[in-house]
Amino acid sequence: MKKMKNMRFISIIIIFTIIVVLFLFLNKEGHNEEMTMETYSGIMEPRIGYVELQVSDLDRSLTFYQELIGFQVLERDEKTAKLTTDGMVPHLLLKEEESFVERPLKSTGLYHFAIVVPTREDLALSIVHLLEAGYPIQGASDHQYSEAVYLADPDSNGIEIYVDRDSEQWERDGKGGYVGGTAPLDVDDLFAEIKGSTWSGLPSGTRIGHMHLQVSDIEESETFYVEGLGLDIVAKDSHMLFVSKDAYHHHIGMNTWSGKGLPASPENALGLTHFTLHFTEEEYDRAKENLGRLGFNFSEDNQEITVEDPSENTIKIKIKN
Repeated sequence: MKKMKNMRFISIIIIFTIIVVLFLFLNKEGHNEEMTMETYSGIMEPRIGYVELQVSDLDRSLTFYQELIGFQVLERDEKTAKLTTDGMVPHLLLKEEESFVERPLKSTGLYHFAIVVPTREDLALSIVHLLEAGYPIQGASDHQYSEAVYLADPDSNGIEIYVDRDSEQWERDGKGGYVGGTAPLDVDDLFAEIKGSTWSGLPSGTRIGHMHLQVSDIEESETFYVEGLGLDIVAKDSHMLFVSKDAYHHHIGMNTWSGKGLPASPENALGLTHFTLHFTEEEYDRAKENLGRLGFNFSEDNQEITVEDPSENTIKIKIKN
């Protein structure tokens, strides 16, 4: 009899445990569904502020970024320049490095930085301008949520120029992420957007839409960007991770397509120095707490966090006013 009572008690405990686990699991799934299935609205944009690059020849880079890409110079001295599209906000900072070395292909760092233009016509005009100038285009793709063209600057820094489709048209994968793709860009359809306009540089409203990085390890990157910084996963496989805020298709992309465990590039290598990320005050405070809890070293000065991800890519986190 005593044995039967013990068995009954153990059975009740097991059933109770299963109910609790199912409750937590279902509530977790429901929370994720609610969090990730919201529609991007652009309310907090821009999440990426500016990008700083080390270049080998400032004059040559300025010629490229002004005459071919369409930025304007906001400020300039002998070795540095700030570039803008609206005459007020810096989007790209160029810094000439005299003792530069070429960035090794098998190293972490910039895969590309992505410039998002306001309209399809703006993208079409940029492509026509590049073609007329005879500048090599490395690729042109329809990603489902965006249309894009790819090229590199004189120091082989990757650049994407793209336009977003209406976020209501972005396809979801049923798990809260986005369905992307690399279909060929329908250039004829895109060029039909040009209604007698001519290229005159990047229009006001252009900004840095996202960053794409080469990293050494996807799982380590996930810990940093998701658990540490609080970004949401929108796409992931064994060699790629896309994360964002505000249900955007991605603010930061990462890949290990060139190999896992890549070393960081030398400090004086050409390429990415750092980029800035805009957070609300609440997001900023939470990220600071999480980074400390997870053991990531960072510095803070005048409400700006400077931190390296596990692949030694540097991010400066600012509170957006």
